Amino acid sequence: MFSKFVLDLAMEVSMKRELLMILLLAAYSLAQELNLPSRPADAPSGSEFAEQVWNYTLEDREAAIYAQIMAGNIPDFQRVLVPLTFTESIGESTYEVLYYVLPDYLAVGADSNYFLIPMTPILAQRICNALNLTMPTRKMVNQIWSAAAVKLSPQPIPPSPEMTTIPIMWQHNEIVWGQREPLLSEHPLGELVGGNKKDLVISNKIYGNPPPGRVVIYGWHYTDGTPIQPLYSGHSEDYADYSHGIRLVQDSIIVNGQPAEITGLLQNDSLYVLFSDEGRIPIPYYPIGAAETVPPSAWGILNNGLASVRFIISEQTDVTHYLVHISSDGITFPESLLLDKNNPVLNDLETDLLYYFRLQAVGSDTSIFTEVLAAMPTESSRKALIVNGFDRSYSGNTRDFVRMHAAAIKQYGFPIESVTNEAISYGLVALSDYEIVDWILGVESTADETFSNSEQDYVETFLDGGGKLFVSGSEIAWDLDYKGSSADKAFFANYLKAKYIADAPNNQANTHYKAVGIEGLLFENAATIDFDNGTHGSYNVSYPDVLSGVNGGVPCLHYYNLSSSGAGIAYRGSFPQGETVGALVYLGFPFEAIYPESKRFEIMENVLDFFEDPTALPEKALLPQQFRLEQNFPNPFNPQTIIRWQSPWPGNTTLIIYDARGKLVMRQASGFRQPGLYELFLNLGNFSSGVYFYQIQVGDFLSESKKMIRLK
Repeated sequence: MFSKFVLDLAMEVSMKRELLMILLLAAYSLAQELNLPSRPADAPSGSEFAEQVWNYTLEDREAAIYAQIMAGNIPDFQRVLVPLTFTESIGESTYEVLYYVLPDYLAVGADSNYFLIPMTPILAQRICNALNLTMPTRKMVNQIWSAAAVKLSPQPIPPSPEMTTIPIMWQHNEIVWGQREPLLSEHPLGELVGGNKKDLVISNKIYGNPPPGRVVIYGWHYTDGTPIQPLYSGHSEDYADYSHGIRLVQDSIIVNGQPAEITGLLQNDSLYVLFSDEGRIPIPYYPIGAAETVPPSAWGILNNGLASVRFIISEQTDVTHYLVHISSDGITFPESLLLDKNNPVLNDLETDLLYYFRLQAVGSDTSIFTEVLAAMPTESSRKALIVNGFDRSYSGNTRDFVRMHAAAIKQYGFPIESVTNEAISYGLVALSDYEIVDWILGVESTADETFSNSEQDYVETFLDGGGKLFVSGSEIAWDLDYKGSSADKAFFANYLKAKYIADAPNNQANTHYKAVGIEGLLFENAATIDFDNGTHGSYNVSYPDVLSGVNGGVPCLHYYNLSSSGAGIAYRGSFPQGETVGALVYLGFPFEAIYPESKRFEIMENVLDFFEDPTALPEKALLPQQFRLEQNFPNPFNPQTIIRWQSPWPGNTTLIIYDARGKLVMRQASGFRQPGLYELFLNLGNFSSGVYFYQIQVGDFLSESKKMIRLK
């Protein structure tokens, strides 16, 4: 009875695993092809290419190989990758894995005439980087050989100095074709082949002895499964002989139904076991140095109508095309396509679905990745623009925070387009085309600029024309108002409606990570707003700016337990050079650092409600209904303090301070002020220790007195 139970249980587990594998294969079927252009009609065949590079130097030969492959000159049968599945247990956990491999070693040419082309690991890695691929490990080579439908018998050529030349490489190619051709009727091209080459592999020996500059080879199995070549790193990285082959493997995989990457798992402290039998591989690629081709800095993605988006990219004369990586979550990018530089449009997308994209520029080599941007194909005429201006090299800046903003705006129902801040300066897109702009500034600071002079000009024109701007970042006030030029300070006061008070609440870095909505304003129902200290999915907001409102800007948030420390500014009304009513919400900490996601959605909804519906928060709701003078903060103080008041009347405004004997010690005119909430930052270092009384006068109105204490 017990045996039957165990047998039934084992059969049930086996059936579940088989079903999972079937589901994995079905779910991942869209990612089975190499992302290369169609083979050009005039592309050389394998033999023609061999003749072309017969006497080339290694450098020229590899440049020619790269050009042919990136132009799409590979056999059609190599475009469709072959799925491999396996199950492995690590501790008490079981992992079902699905990955995809090239059916044969990489070739140049056509199905009828191709050249299995050896190359150095440097070139192989460049191709992998360009196409989101990797090379196999020793463990994977063994798996691939075991799964191969066609197992050829190795055909070595006697060693000689010529074994690294094209004549010997082509000779071996002909030998292998002589083995493969008779099997085509039973095993057509596209079936998995093994036994015809050694593999260039990913291994810790790449960075072994002497480090680095090694090529690591393995495999070339006999038909009994024994490899001719043990794991070997005796050749330098500029070595390639006739026996070497490049088995490309798609880096994006599925593990237990979830997306993952081989290179990431190889670096994992426990899951490396899935793909490596030589321990964790912390650097799972060959060193190729910095790419000469640079990614575009000024670019963006716009809606192009039904099921389509259009890329706008500043001209790069050395770039032939772009590799666009596509994601549904902004984290994993399982699909990649080549983008025509002269017609940068993606079609056949799902309408009203939010997509995330990143680019690589392809020229003489392939650039590093750009930051991540987002767009949504739609037929709607409404749209919000996200501008990513967070370029600073900063711990935790993963350059993908557009996903926090885009998801929150999408939740509200607004169609989304996005650009880099450089695209604004380059004039690739006009802010005036949008109702709402969300500008991401993270912890962008003085060295990197929050708003450049040209960006300030574009933002001013946008707001003067009635635009609605949401901007967030923890160093904007520091950069523009504390460290900025006179023009920066004017922009900050007149258009961001704010004044810098402090670099952090209580001037304490790495301490304050909560904000609270102010009653009667747009965030009054938000309760506590938590933002990241570096442990909640974004980065550490060490120095959230402390702000006060000016020129009609009203503090709408304050830092937790610090009611006099403004954390956000709201404004509705006209701007200095405009007559149309616009609106502004400015946070002194980054929106993307707010957690959890539900709170981000709530805050974005508050912002967009404020922008969208004039009746949701009428302009008068931003204005005080009575005069109130608040207690200075801190009190006692030494020597700096803040005095805050609200006034329902316009008028010339003056601060008056008396000592304990009633003697006037300060009368500071603050100019004509509109109704609103105001703060004054005072440095009273010339005051003696003691008790003082202060008042605010607005026109003919004189407030009550408040007591403050100066300590030394």
